[in-house]
Amino acid sequence: MTTEAASYFEQLKGNVSDEVYLLGVLSSMAFDWQLRRIMELTLSFTDLMGTSIPDPGEGHPVRDRVVEIAGRLAAVDERFGEWAAEVGVPVGSANDEATKQDLICELDACVAHLYGLDEDDLAVVYETFSETVDYSERHAAVLAHFRRLAE
Repeated sequence: MTTEAASYFEQLKGNVSDEVYLLGVLSSMAFDWQLRRIMELTLSFTDLMGTSIPDPGEGHPVRDRVVEIAGRLAAVDERFGEWAAEVGVPVGSANDEATKQDLICELDACVAHLYGLDEDDLAVVYETFSETVDYSERHAAVLAHFRRLAE
């Protein structure tokens, strides 16, 4: 038995691709924004149960891209070597700050696309995400990736 402070996900079925896909979605601005609509200070599993995870199924090109990006972002060094090999991504390939930030923006665009958001929806996410942080530059970078996906 664990407490709320020691919560974890247990993978009951699926494969490493499903694990990395979930990691990518949970790491996205769109998911974070969704969660912030239903929780205030403390995250609980009850809050998580109120969210949705888009999943078009294995083999979908945008889902596959989420897996690749999330894998690259997570596999920061050789401690993740075995896992990265299983995911099919190189270790340390997103450690350069510019590359990392671009991949984060692309991940946000991919997940927003899978949620079925449009450009107006993205504007709401980035304009209302924080009252104290200006996300306009990140929004612009995400839009560039989002528009490329829409083509």
